[in-house]
Amino acid sequence: MVLLLLGGSISGCVGVTDEDDDGVSDVDDLCTQTPIGKDVDENGCSSGQRDSDGDGFVDSDDPCPFTPAGEIATSDGCADSEVDMSMRPWWCHSTGSGHGDDQGHGDHLAPAYEGMTKGMLSWQDCIDLSEQFEAAIAWAMQWPTVSDAEADGFHMAVDYATGMGTHHVRLGDFSMENDGFDPLDPEFVGTRLDREFDFESPEFLMYASSDQDAQLVGFAWYVRTDSENPPEGFPGDNDWWHVHETLCFTNSSFLVIGEDISDEQCHSSDGTNIHLGNYWMTHAWIIEPWLSEIDVFTNHHPCLKEEGASSDSEDSCWEEASSEGGGEHNH
Repeated sequence: MVLLLLGGSISGCVGVTDEDDDGVSDVDDLCTQTPIGKDVDENGCSSGQRDSDGDGFVDSDDPCPFTPAGEIATSDGCADSEVDMSMRPWWCHSTGSGHGDDQGHGDHLAPAYEGMTKGMLSWQDCIDLSEQFEAAIAWAMQWPTVSDAEADGFHMAVDYATGMGTHHVRLGDFSMENDGFDPLDPEFVGTRLDREFDFESPEFLMYASSDQDAQLVGFAWYVRTDSENPPEGFPGDNDWWHVHETLCFTNSSFLVIGEDISDEQCHSSDGTNIHLGNYWMTHAWIIEPWLSEIDVFTNHHPCLKEEGASSDSEDSCWEEASSEGGGEHNH
């Protein structure tokens, strides 16, 4: 018998070759370039080449290499059904109504959310949200203290408020005295208080107090749409946005000194009422240790108390924030 050699091992039959010398003839080999010495399956593929479920991820890089047929794999190679609920991070699961029951200032449930409840995000939404939060944290941690923020152009627009801390924002050259500024239909020209949602760069940084060494505790996004429709925002349906209809700002320093007060009251304090019914806000509590595991998007953190921020880990507020306090938390 004449054997024909074509660049690989000989199978014993004329014209049959095994280019990568893995024991599977080229005619039956789905992976003809397997590195020498790698174990292969009946199709001639090693784990670094094989994609058993056909989702675009080779088995060696696929946390779920056998996704059931008919199910859609997410960007990490796993279908929603393959990721147990207990394996999903806390920020992908929120409970309650999301609008701060019995918290006064936080009771801002928009009609858009009537009848809705929060819950567990899909695995793909969870992956996307996690990546967005990671980017936001990396950006905000450039200014870990009030001193860092104010030295870099952030302005305190809201002094310490129960449940929220301060609100620092970049205003640039904006002033309420600018030509064309209308407090009844405000546009904050030259600032990021606009119509753009940028998950990576929240508009407001929130600190534990107005002291120069006060630590960053959270941040908030602020986006203009209209009076009825919140921004599309984050993946999933847990980021419930709220509106502060009217805030009184001091004319000299653009500092909030009242909410939903009359024009007369505001003017008596040398302020101007700005109507903000088209602007929507949401917070995220993802800065260590200021987490809120009941609802990452809650309006308030329980340890930012009326008398000031509590950093005492034995304070019961931390049990509430970490979901250990029991009961339903409607934040």
